[in-house]
Formats: sequence, structure tokens, C-alpha cells
Amino acid sequence: MGVAEREENAVTFRLRLLFTLTIALFIASCTPSMVVLNEVRNSYIVDGSLTKDQLEEAIMKGAQTAGWLTKDLVGDRILATYRIRVHTVHVEISYTDSFYVVRYTASNGMKMFCTTRDKEKIRDLKVSGRQECLGGRAPMYIHGNYKQWMDSLNAAIQNALASQGGGIAY
Repeated sequence: MGVAEREENAVTFRLRLLFTLTIALFIASCTPSMVVLNEVRNSYIVDGSLTKDQLEEAIMKGAQTAGWLTKDLVGDRILATYRIRVHTVHVEISYTDSFYVVRYTASNGMKMFCTTRDKEKIRDLKVSGRQECLGGRAPMYIHGNYKQWMDSLNAAIQNALASQGGGIAY
């Protein structure tokens, strides 16, 4: 093997290595990060043009349009469940005629950390099955897709409100 062939092989090897590292970096960047649960917006003021029953109907319709299963609970509350691949999220939506609040209640198959200390000690906690934090409180950090699912849920609810002549003031 001549000098030219060795140089060509070295260049080919470097290009393959660079390509492999680029692909690995791309895949790693696509992995969802954790979000702080309290930083995910969950409270929405309604403009007041709808009755409580109309608001409930819009919430149910919007959630179902976004792919959530809904169940009417006692006392102006709705349980909404979202399932995708191995993840399941349960939220409770409380409402009056002037606002609604979406509150995390539980999840299955989601990455989550109950405290900052947990996050610092365990780099990549994978959750299988239902997990709760001590005292039944919500986790501090949760899978990054949770925010996207909440944004999608709210957008669908807002669209349903708009189709009924109501809307979100903020």
C-alpha cells in the first residue's frame, strides 16, 4: 500500500468518523429534555361569554380533538388522559365560567424527578409503571414532551372555545 492510498484511507476514515459523530449528536439533541413542571402554563382565563356548561363542553371537545380521553368528574372537574407509545399522562381540568386550570395528577412510563437532588444524583431516571413522589405530590421535573402535550391540549381547547363563540383572554 502506497503513501497516497494510506492518506486516502485516513481521509475516508476521518470522514466516516465525522459523519457518525454528527449523526450521534443529532440523535442526542432530539431526545427530549426534562422540564420543570411548575413552569408549564396551566391556568387560563376565559373571556366570560360562555356558560359553565358551554365551557365544560368546549374543554371535553377540545381535549378529545387533541387525542385525550376525558371523563366528567364530580364538582366541575374533568379527568383527561393522554396515551402515546409507552407514555401515559393524567391531568385534572377544573373550571368555572371564567377560567380553567389543568393540573398534573399522575403519569406512567414517564421520566421524572421528584426533587432537584434526585435530578442531580440520577442522570437519566427511567420510569416504568406508575410512580408517585412522596406524599402524592407532583414531580418537580418531568419528561420534556409533557409541555408539548399541554400546549397541544390548550390549543385544542381554545379552538373549541372559539368555535362556540368564546375565547381566552389569557
